[in-house]
This record gives sequence, C-alpha cells and structure tokens, in this order.
Amino acid sequence: AGQPQPEAESGADEVTSAAKTVTVTGRKILDDVTWLIGPGDRIGIVGANGAGKSTLLKILDGTITPTAGHVNIGKTVKFAVLSQRLDELEKLGKYKIKEVLSRYKPSYIVDGKETTPGQMMERLGFESAQLMTPIKDLSGGQKRRMQLLLILLDEPNVLIMDEPGNDLDTDMLAVMEDLLDTWPGTLIVVSHDRYLLERVTDEQFALIGGKIRHLPGGVQDYLDMTEAIKNGKDPFADEKSGKTGKGRKSGDADGSAANAGSVAAGSAASSGESAKSAPKLTGKAFHEASKRVAAIERKLSKLEEQKADLEHQMASHDPSDYEGLNKLNEQLQSVADESESLETEWMELSEQLE
Repeated sequence: AGQPQPEAESGADEVTSAAKTVTVTGRKILDDVTWLIGPGDRIGIVGANGAGKSTLLKILDGTITPTAGHVNIGKTVKFAVLSQRLDELEKLGKYKIKEVLSRYKPSYIVDGKETTPGQMMERLGFESAQLMTPIKDLSGGQKRRMQLLLILLDEPNVLIMDEPGNDLDTDMLAVMEDLLDTWPGTLIVVSHDRYLLERVTDEQFALIGGKIRHLPGGVQDYLDMTEAIKNGKDPFADEKSGKTGKGRKSGDADGSAANAGSVAAGSAASSGESAKSAPKLTGKAFHEASKRVAAIERKLSKLEEQKADLEHQMASHDPSDYEGLNKLNEQLQSVADESESLETEWMELSEQLE
C-alpha cells in the first residue's frame, strides 16, 4: 500500500491543517491544537477517561468535523480502525472463514516475504482446519483476531487502534505486537497499556487540558504530569510564562511540514537540532532510515527476550536428552545470527543518521 502523500506543497504562509477547537456536547475537547502526522509515524496516545481520545481519533479520520479549524487528509491516505466494536465482522457471520478470505488477494508481501491470507491467519493463532468455520461460531477472542486480519488484508496505510488490548489475551497481544513491528504504514494507538504503547509506537502524546502534548520521556512524562496536577501544581507553568515547554513536538529532522503528508494537523516548527549537525541522509531517505532503525530496535528487544527464554530452557533441560538440547541450541544460534545481522544493519544506518 502506498504511503500517505501531501495534497500540495505547503507554502510558508499556509496553515498546515489545524483542528483548533472542537466542542462535543458543550465541552471543549481540543483548544488551539496544531499537529502533523506523517507517513510511517508510530504514535501512541494516552489520556484520562473522558479526555476525548476517541473523539480525537474520529477527528483524525474525518468521521467528525471540528467546529473550528480544519483537518487535511492526504489524497492517498487509506484509514482502517481497529476498535472494540465488531459490527463489520458480525455482518459476515454466516460466511465461513475460507469464503471471507477468498474475497482478498491470493498473496501479500509481509516483511519482505510472499504470504497468503491463510498463512497470515495461522500466524494469528488459527489452525488450517478452521477455514471451514463460520465467522459467527468463533469465540470472542478469535473474532478480534479475525477483525485484525481482515483489516491488514485491506492494506490500509494508516491504522488507528482504539484500546486494542482491552479484551485480548496475552498470546494475541504478542502476535499483534509481532505483526505491527514490521507493518510499514502510519500507526496511531490509544491505550492505557503502557507496555503495549511503548512497544509498538515510537512517540507518545498525551491529550490533557485540551492540548496534545508530546511526551519525550514516554508515558512516564504523562504520569509525572498527572501526579503534579493531583498535588495542586501546574506542570505547564513554564510554558504559560513563555518559557519553552516540553509538551510541543518539533518538526521532522529536515524541518519540512509538507514532506510529512499531513494526515491530520501538525507542528510546522522546524527542528533546532537539525541545524547543529546535518545528517548524511536527508528528507525522505532520513525519515525511512529512522523508521527502519526504530523497527530494528523493537525486533532486537524481542530477540533478546527469546534468547533469554531459550537459555533458561537449556539450563533446566534434561542433560541426557542430547536431541532436545541440540534443537534448543539450533534455535538459540538462529536467534543469535538474526540479532547479529540486525545489529550490523543498525550500526550502518545509525552512522548515516548521525
């Protein structure tokens, strides 16, 4: 699927899509907010219940029109929303899984490899025998897996996930994280699950006090803000007094708002850091390399967990079972080889990004 593209080159005096003020049932949700979401961005959103996170998502995908300001959505953007509702899936209840999958392409490229819908289904924990099972006969957890599968088969380039982990079992969450690690599109996740957010997204934002605030230190920044508010302090006092606050996101490394292909509103502020040391890669190449570095780091973290688990299995394995130990050792070597290859790629890319 193509990446989101800008609708037009933005001039210096052109406002890049800002959703300024949105009022729902008389309550202000967003107040004078400018936000840019670009191709391949992986964004996590946190906020208190009732802060308006779901409303924000509906503004992003055009479901709701802001009462003031506007939202620009790139012409090639194709949204998909994984929500807690299963309405679309329920409509397919009488059809067997095989019949539903037959409506899609026979093969897809996933993580550089050709994959069939059936193989993707098995990767999500289904067995091939279940191809003849009607959708309505699936369990609640299986329906959620099928919902995710059909969304991925639609090949969106912007995936919005509203509280995806609320009713998912641990295995499903692990599979979903694995799939999202290599998913190439723009990802926007709203969740109370700190681990999930920091595992699958590169940047986190908080919806608090009518503003969308960047969290450079991750979810911990948001927890510190809410703790300060609870203790009667104003965590944004410096910002209000004119000093630079940490709640604002600077632009992309090349300082280009137009390059990001606005999905929604965006900060057009150019990055002060980029002026200090020009990267060897610039523009789109820099953005793509940055995304790849983040993906490698997520994969390496997962491989490290696999390595530790295999080492634990070997330590507690029956020492007289040479065949079993050999298989574990082969798996360990495979993980080590993959880690080494990724670490080499990470070092090469990091040098280009310095």
